[in-house]
Amino acid sequence: MANLSKSKTIFGFTSPRTISKIIPEIGLLCSSFEGKVWSGNQELQAEFFDQLFHSSFYEGENYPSDPAFAARDRITRAPQALGFIDLKPVINLTSAGKLLLTEKRIDETFTRQLLKFQLPSPYHLQSRTTNFFVKPYLELIRLILDLGSLSKTELAIFFLQLVNISKYDVIIKKIIAFREGSRSYPGSRKMYVHEVFEREILEIYGNEIERGDTATRESEDSSLKEFIRTKKSNMKDYADAIIRYVRATELVTFEKKTLRLIISPYKTEEVQFILSNINREPTEYKTLSEFKEYMFNPYSIPLLSDDKTMLIHKIEGLKKFGPGELDLGIEELKNIFDDLKITTQKKNIEEKKIELRSRKEFQDILDVFQSIIDKDAPDPSLFLEWNTWRSFVMLNYARRIDGNFIMDLDGMPLNTAPGNKPDLEIEFDDFAIMGEVTLSSGETQFKMEGDSVPRHYGNFKRLVNRDTYCIFIAPNISQGTLAFFYNLNKNYTDLYGGATRIIPLSLEKFIEFVQVGVENNFSNSSLLKTWLENQWQSNQTSQGELQWQQLVHQNVTTWAVA
Repeated sequence: MANLSKSKTIFGFTSPRTISKIIPEIGLLCSSFEGKVWSGNQELQAEFFDQLFHSSFYEGENYPSDPAFAARDRITRAPQALGFIDLKPVINLTSAGKLLLTEKRIDETFTRQLLKFQLPSPYHLQSRTTNFFVKPYLELIRLILDLGSLSKTELAIFFLQLVNISKYDVIIKKIIAFREGSRSYPGSRKMYVHEVFEREILEIYGNEIERGDTATRESEDSSLKEFIRTKKSNMKDYADAIIRYVRATELVTFEKKTLRLIISPYKTEEVQFILSNINREPTEYKTLSEFKEYMFNPYSIPLLSDDKTMLIHKIEGLKKFGPGELDLGIEELKNIFDDLKITTQKKNIEEKKIELRSRKEFQDILDVFQSIIDKDAPDPSLFLEWNTWRSFVMLNYARRIDGNFIMDLDGMPLNTAPGNKPDLEIEFDDFAIMGEVTLSSGETQFKMEGDSVPRHYGNFKRLVNRDTYCIFIAPNISQGTLAFFYNLNKNYTDLYGGATRIIPLSLEKFIEFVQVGVENNFSNSSLLKTWLENQWQSNQTSQGELQWQQLVHQNVTTWAVA
């Protein structure tokens, strides 16, 4: 049971990092351990984590020193708190969990369970100092609708303070004042945000600071400066986590230019229905079984999509009904609407590609890369994949350019590419490019990418059956990663279809690569293939990986010059 005794703000689920990871993880738990005792059973917990770590879908790089603790971290947070798994008296997949594992309309399932999540709850010991009384995800949607939009910074500084619905109007006023203050502040926005963030932390934790209670588990340094730094970092992490989870509902999307959270134009009616029909006050449950009955039932709160008249209206907006279709049940109508949404999504992607090829969004692409570098992007890993895809589409002249990340109906990124696929697939008539991007650095970068990148390369090369190159992009290429790819390019490996052709580029150099293509009005794919081949050839003749990297960086400036 989680303990809120020291919590002064709303928290986000940081494990698993992406809510969709819950699906394979509870599937694995129940396939191997359903009906067995979880609580206090560290041997079983460690065994579960060992299976998870060696599964095809787990993406962590280091085996933990305490696998039982790592298992609890994955299961007793989001999966249990959101009602997908019951752990007492024994491990049991709930009705909500069973529905989630079907992977049908998972946005609806996540919506229902997130909107039911409340503080206090029987799963979270109430704080003695903070009166939690809120349904966080319900209030977040309300706040976005009322304000029109919400930035990641505003979410981190102000929304996390909404521990009680009685503070809602206060939070609204604080955000409005923050926006007004930003316009009149004489210095940089970065300095303004820093000052406001520090001021709010001093207010939130005023009692602790007055008592000198500034020690944190993250650091041995108990100074006020370190205390503020740690709290600021934690609040940013929670904001990131909350954004990733609320995006899974698809009720919320990003505004393209600002990357602020907005209500999806496709979902306005649904959001208004939710805010009008779901009680914003948390329920006081007399027994744990009463709470479980509510949380485990995936249909215990209504959504507008459950209304047959509304569904028919939405379907009619996209197609004509066939014979007998008006008489279908609600689930069959939902299936029809799901198929229509997929068609709409594909159409939107193709329209987006046409828009990008005009190169009118060139500056916006550069701005998004800068926001990633400045750590202002709401989900930087996801936006790096999306913006790299946009860059290649903008350069044009490929037969196929597909990002394996998932986009919502608004054309904004929703989830990163699955672990068994490359981030980007590009096909020309006589060659292909696989794109891989990461925000990791140092030793972590090598551990996370050293296996997956060449494995994806080999699979992709076999799939396209033509000359294949990989462009690997990271803010900085670690020397370990660089050395590994340098040597892998020189040697024949059956698993990877021969010697790899992996070209690492720092994010700064990739931005320059894109700029060179636009400035030279790139229109001849043979120039790109020649450049990629030349970089691989220089790998074969260079005296070490550092010399090779230097040559690649120098050659970026000329790749699109005829």
